[in-house]
Parts: sequence; structure tokens; C-alpha cells
Amino acid sequence: VVFMGMGEPLANYRNVVAAIRRMNIELGIGARRITVSTVGVVPSIRKLAEEDLQVGLAVSLHCASEEERDALLPANKRYGGIDELLSAVREYTDRTKRRVTFEWALIEGQNDDPTVARRLGRLLKRHGLRRDLCHVNVIPLNPTGGYGGSPSGRRAVEGFVKVLDSEFGISATPRMRRGIDIDAGCGQLKATVKKREEKKRASAAAATTTTKTTTPEEDHSRKEQQPPAATKESIAPPDINVVGATDDEIYDAEAANNAFINKEL
Repeated sequence: VVFMGMGEPLANYRNVVAAIRRMNIELGIGARRITVSTVGVVPSIRKLAEEDLQVGLAVSLHCASEEERDALLPANKRYGGIDELLSAVREYTDRTKRRVTFEWALIEGQNDDPTVARRLGRLLKRHGLRRDLCHVNVIPLNPTGGYGGSPSGRRAVEGFVKVLDSEFGISATPRMRRGIDIDAGCGQLKATVKKREEKKRASAAAATTTTKTTTPEEDHSRKEQQPPAATKESIAPPDINVVGATDDEIYDAEAANNAFINKEL
């Protein structure tokens, strides 16, 4: 079981941990068969290390420099950058003795050449991550609407893996992309839904801007048919039992979770 693809799992920390415990106790699924994937919510990674759970941890890394990761993943800067993230991962492996997987989406011409692979190897080594407790999953980028990057070819994938293995002793595995023919690959569903919503908004906007031309006689007739303006006495008091008003606050799961984590820590 892998928690991923339905929003950031560690931004919904309490519910994810509760679900893991129920799967483990009620369904008999071993904790070692459960993995939590994260973009790098540092406070939650540290908190997860304190839990008595032998689950796997997967980190969507994708870049070996701050500038590149800031551009690709805005959450990088929010949680302190790569150094803070890898420090939290090191604490996780030291405490749990569980291997961490780093997810790396290979983008042609951006993060798939041997130079980048060496940068990644040196980065993991600098943070003291044990070679037997870290693994890299390399996955050619899924075709996603709204993003112009292309997936890396077979030679680039094999070369990237070879550098990590032969020069740094870090195990890496090329992964086959699945579900891309039905837009079920990572990032594809969101892009499809977003495109559909943008199309609906554009259609609605076009409909509201379309006006019907009327003659002066028609305008005068409409004005005569309008009901009289409501007086102060005729305005009914608001119904206090009505819920779902437009100004209701939208629940921010990530903000609430971060507040909970900070309080607990």
C-alpha cells in the first residue's frame, strides 16, 4: 500500500497515521508493506520517525540543487530547502533503520545526465545517508498537459543509474511508467481535471458576456414590469439556520496539520 497521488499525505498526518494503524491491526497488512510518499513536509517526517511504525518512506526529490527544486517544487522553500529535508531524512533512517526511497522523475535535458547523477550522489553522501538505507527510483517523466518537459530516453536512464551504482554504491532502479494511456500516471489526473475546469470557466465567461440587443421600447417595457424596490420594513431578517454561505471559511487541511505539528513538537 502506498499513500500517494491523492494530495500530500503528510499534510493530512493524523488521518494517514490512523489509517496505517487500522490497516495494520484490523486488516493484517504488515507495516513494512506500507509506504508513505511525500514531497518533503519536514516537520511531519520528523514526527513520523517518532511513531512506532515500521512503514517505508518515499521522498519526491527530483533535483539536487536548491534553485532547481525551488522552481520545480514550491514546497522546497516552504520547508527549509534540500539540506533541511535531507537532515530530516537522515534522522528518520537513524531512528527507524528503515530504507528511504528517493523518487526521481527524469526530464530530458534537465536532470537526466551523468553530471546531475554525480551531484545527487555527492549530495546524499554529504548528508551522511547510509548507502544501504537509501534507494533511488528513476522514472521517465509522464506526459502531462501544461508542462513542456519530455521523458528521458532509455540510454539516459541507464546512464543515470550506472553512475549512482558504480561511482557511489547507491542502488537505483528504473521504473516502468504505468497507466499513462488512461491519464492515470503521476500528475496526469490533476492536469486533466484542471484543463476540464478551465474549459468550463471559459464557456461560462463567454456566456455571461453575450448580450442581447433590445429596442428602446423593449427596455421601457421591462422597466415598467420590474417590482417595486423593497422598503426597510419589508426586508426579512436573515435566517440564522442557513449554512454554507459564500463567505464561509474554506478548511485548509495543510495549514491545520502544520499548526498541529508545531504544537506537538
